[in-house]
Amino acid sequence: MRLTQKKIEEILVSILGEEGLPLIQELNGKENVSEFDLAKKIKSDIKVVRKMLYILYNHNLVGFNRKKDKQKGWYIYYWTLLPDSVRFSYFKMKRNVLERLEHRLEQEEKELFFSCPNSCVRLNFDQAMDFEFHCPECGELLGQDDSAEKVIGLKKRIGEIKEELEKLQEQRKERRRVVRERAKKVATKKKAAVKKKVVKKKTAAKKKPSAKTISVKKKAVKKTTSVKKKTTEKKGKTTARKKTVKKKI
Repeated sequence: MRLTQKKIEEILVSILGEEGLPLIQELNGKENVSEFDLAKKIKSDIKVVRKMLYILYNHNLVGFNRKKDKQKGWYIYYWTLLPDSVRFSYFKMKRNVLERLEHRLEQEEKELFFSCPNSCVRLNFDQAMDFEFHCPECGELLGQDDSAEKVIGLKKRIGEIKEELEKLQEQRKERRRVVRERAKKVATKKKAAVKKKVVKKKTAAKKKPSAKTISVKKKAVKKTTSVKKKTTEKKGKTTARKKTVKKKI
């Protein structure tokens, strides 16, 4: 559902009343607006503005950030309208309206109504009996009221609201699907990144011999060298012996 200015105003005015309209218009489409700026722009007392903002906050329709003023030492609150919460409130409000209209339609179809010729009152059968079918305002005799037009009007309005609610439900489902898909993509990317890191580590580990392997190789080289030295020494001793034997002969 696209949040038009009219829909936003319809929801928030139902909570704040008409006096909250300037504040709603200033908040709409903006983020992190200082409460002092809001009070200045709508030319209202800061306490009144704060009261209205807290009412909206209690309905989960606005959020805030706060920052400490370094010079003055107090906190300044920055407010933002929450579109998803406003959408949900609009849906909830329309559903409540639908319930009331359906209840009224049921009454119009089941009961008899009597109205004053001077349009003072409209009473159901039991109420009209209490006043002996005379208007409690002007005393005129009450006449039976034809509910046919009202029934047609109510059915039309109920049909429109039902259609709107169905569209809202479909849009909510679509938004949830999109959010789930995004979450899946993010999770897949994270998994791929983790796999890449693991593969890199394994490849690096294969290329780079471990400290143990290096020390083993060094030991093997040392052993080979010492063996060669011993063999050379033995050969030297053997040749020396041969020379002494020859001299004696």
